[in-house]
Amino acid sequence: MRHPLRALALSLAIAATPACASLQIGETRFENPAAVARTLDQRAYAILNAYAAVIEEATDIVRDPEAPIGFKRTLGQAERVATPAAETLEIAVVAYIRARADFEASSGATQPTLQRAATALTIAARRLSEAMQAAEAPIAELEDLVRARRG
Repeated sequence: MRHPLRALALSLAIAATPACASLQIGETRFENPAAVARTLDQRAYAILNAYAAVIEEATDIVRDPEAPIGFKRTLGQAERVATPAAETLEIAVVAYIRARADFEASSGATQPTLQRAATALTIAARRLSEAMQAAEAPIAELEDLVRARRG
């Protein structure tokens, strides 16, 4: 494993992912988890989940001796763009969750403390939103490459 800390961090993010996708057993229906997420952090976790699944598929493709070397290079280039975006998103979601917890904990505090917590939460929410927007395109590109290969 090339990046054990990255893998550990992503697995922790996946383990903490709330259930935000719809599933119907009879007449199977799948929905985009990011589209049905109700909160900012659910949407971020859905994007991180998608990234982790795509990376797993991409790894299988790279290990496939029948996959063309040019495609593997293209996949590697897409991964080099998507991974930093996913890592930034993970950092932003952790900061948002901490800021939200601090805000909730300060509900009975003095007005200046509450105001500081509200400001920190607003900043964290804005940064999380920006990180999600920045991560969506590179992860979607990587996902499109994987789908193209898998058919």
